[in-house]
Amino acid sequence: MNKLFLYNTLTRKKEEFRPIKDNEIGLYTCGPTVYNYAHIGNLRSYIFADILVRTLRYNLGEEKVKWVMNITDVDDKTIRDSKIKYPDLPSMEALQKFTKEYEEYFWQDMQSLNVKTPDIITHATDQKYIAGMQELVKNIVDKGYGYIKEGSVYFDVQKFAKNHKYGNLINLDMAGFKAGTRVDADEYEKENVQDFVLWKGYKEGEPVWEFDLNGEKLPGRPGWHIECSAMGELELGCPFDIHTGGIDLKFPHHENEIAQSVVGYNCEQPINYWLHNEHLLVDGQRMGKRFKNFYTVNDLKAKGINPLAYRYLCLQTGYGKPMNFTWDALRAAEDGLKHLYNQVRELGRERGEVDSRFKEKFKEELNDDLNTSQAMAVVKDLFKSRIKRDNGLATILDFDKVLGLNLYEELRTTYSTTSTSTSTSTSTSSSSSSTTTTLQPEDPGFKLKELIEKRQKARDHKNFEESDQLRDEIEKLGYVVEDTKDGQRIYKK
Repeated sequence: MNKLFLYNTLTRKKEEFRPIKDNEIGLYTCGPTVYNYAHIGNLRSYIFADILVRTLRYNLGEEKVKWVMNITDVDDKTIRDSKIKYPDLPSMEALQKFTKEYEEYFWQDMQSLNVKTPDIITHATDQKYIAGMQELVKNIVDKGYGYIKEGSVYFDVQKFAKNHKYGNLINLDMAGFKAGTRVDADEYEKENVQDFVLWKGYKEGEPVWEFDLNGEKLPGRPGWHIECSAMGELELGCPFDIHTGGIDLKFPHHENEIAQSVVGYNCEQPINYWLHNEHLLVDGQRMGKRFKNFYTVNDLKAKGINPLAYRYLCLQTGYGKPMNFTWDALRAAEDGLKHLYNQVRELGRERGEVDSRFKEKFKEELNDDLNTSQAMAVVKDLFKSRIKRDNGLATILDFDKVLGLNLYEELRTTYSTTSTSTSTSTSTSSSSSSTTTTLQPEDPGFKLKELIEKRQKARDHKNFEESDQLRDEIEKLGYVVEDTKDGQRIYKK
């Protein structure tokens, strides 16, 4: 493996990545709270995590990375909004029905952005993880770092800070902390240091799980922070290698994860590398639901924009830098993506071999803290080089294992749609003439194939007026026609 360097939020410096085990890398990503559609600011976090996973696998092999992502399907917001949408259902049934709907929307977005499915997806409401959370809470209380108050269990931050460093991720100053102050909410303002809730006592109308804590009955449900600590440990152990998430999760969520795991699992450094992506801005302002300036994947689709254009846009900016979103920037990214697709098509279908020099340069940029903007510059250099004639296709498809822009699928779809029998000249290049496709009249590509064949016959008979008319009809279907010495070249706009 080439040396991989990552910026570690915990140490505030770029470090060489050294996995705990030789044969497996454990990586945990804070997944969505499924109470609404994910906006593209949220989705930047998952594109970043996907690029990280792909880079690790590109270096080490597919089987070496174990990627875990959680689904937060119980917290203040999911309970609140499920009761609003399904007021007549029992609270647990309403919660499950509500969160399942939004989780399905989330995975549809992941598919649209070509984010790989994690190896393990955990749900906070799964009884396996509820039991793990309760065990973790018990360990914390037994060690004297948790206490019961009015049916809930809280983490004693002041006691923890006396014996351990609290606030590593944001270099927090504990001077302003007031002993005995508590917060019952799952989320609270940054740097508002208080004892946080581990287990929330039952409130009327909320889902409830039974909890016997050392003989005391504490019906209720888990706090938000405890969920990730327990699910990460149950699936990856303690310590594990990498934890990712948006920069807004550094405090209090991730800081509290560390504190819980240090005490509850007797693990002084639960995670070796913390990686956080920066905010997405909209016209220079923070994006978020509360600011009412957020956009979803469906908003992109409604404007006729390929969601992968957003992925392409994200590749232009390093994950650790704020990224400013504008519609003009997205449309420019879509133009760039279309141009890349066209360049790939022009390489033909002969793959050749991956060029080692370009691959090493591509890896070098990726392994410098996922420097995707410079990796994309290597892609541009590839298309300017003479290498592309022989090994260009194999090399760019190899790069796409990390870029995730669906280059092979785009190439395959275009060729399978436009291929015809070898008796005509309408294949996109002579090397593709052996590929044939049998289409039925009801198939979407049938009309296109028919028009292509008619146009070729018109050209063969030098009927250029009919040929131009058929070109217009083909373009109305969303395809561009180029006439070359090898015949017609057809590709999507």
